[in-house]
Amino acid sequence: MRYQRQIQFAGLGEEGQAKLGRARVVQAGCGGLGSTLAQCMVRAGVGKLTIIDQDTADITNLHRQFLFDEADVRKKARKAVAAAEKLKNADSGVEVVGIATELSSSNADRLLSGHDLVLDGTDNMETRYIINDWCVKNNIPWIYGGVVGATGVTMVVLPGKGPCLRCLHPETETDESAASVEALGIINTVPAFIALLQATEAMKLLINSPDLILDLRITDLWSGDYQRISVKQDPQCLCCGG
Repeated sequence: MRYQRQIQFAGLGEEGQAKLGRARVVQAGCGGLGSTLAQCMVRAGVGKLTIIDQDTADITNLHRQFLFDEADVRKKARKAVAAAEKLKNADSGVEVVGIATELSSSNADRLLSGHDLVLDGTDNMETRYIINDWCVKNNIPWIYGGVVGATGVTMVVLPGKGPCLRCLHPETETDESAASVEALGIINTVPAFIALLQATEAMKLLINSPDLILDLRITDLWSGDYQRISVKQDPQCLCCGG
């Protein structure tokens, strides 16, 4: 009866829960976004979750990465491995695999293959382009998420059925723009909020819900501003166009 309250929700039901139990999900990154994403996926009852992250826990992570604590920092725990160990205790029926490595174009096929959905828990555009291009090539859906300051964005990418990340951002961000992210900082509610939106769409996608939201959503939690934008597929996109 672990999932009783979730099954009682009309949008999911027993059939939806059964679909979640057969789903294989992989997420790249287990930081601010990823630590919340991973908890949501495991506690929702997906069949398998693979977590890819090469980083170790750092004291500056703890205000927003809710899976980790000071003990992880002291022992320089690998985030992917530590997350997998903790999440197995949250739901022993879910297969959780932690892979302490960096996702790259050379290992993407090996690490991402065999999954039904890819989740973006990363903090850089370079890795997101790797995810995007691999998913479009292999016709696997993925869910983009990004956060900085008090602002977050998310969008579901369905290859062959809508725009990809390169339709939205044709060129990668420069080193200068990436450096400004550190300067702007981040409040701990933003990655949690965006990860919850990602996780909700992930559940909808995995159970084939007609309520799946494909629009780009932009939220500023500090000001309360919210935008929902329909992104069109670019026929000249270097990844999904033509």
